[in-house]
Amino acid sequence: MGHVVHGNRRVKLNVCTCGKLHFTYGPITLHFDRDEFQVFAEVVGKLAAQIPYSEDHPASMIIAATKPDLLCH
Repeated sequence: MGHVVHGNRRVKLNVCTCGKLHFTYGPITLHFDRDEFQVFAEVVGKLAAQIPYSEDHPASMIIAATKPDLLCH
């Protein structure tokens, strides 16, 4: 493993010597190439920007980044 870019008890990002990025959030670790991680981070940022809108409109809504069929129910 390379080095931890940022870390705390729940969230950390490791840059591996193989060039992969390992993003850990709690018990979940996602493995990315650098380009994949950039896309992931941009999409999460866009989704996060929509949260205030969803709070102002309490009716159930889908916030979709790419595929609207990715629902929890």
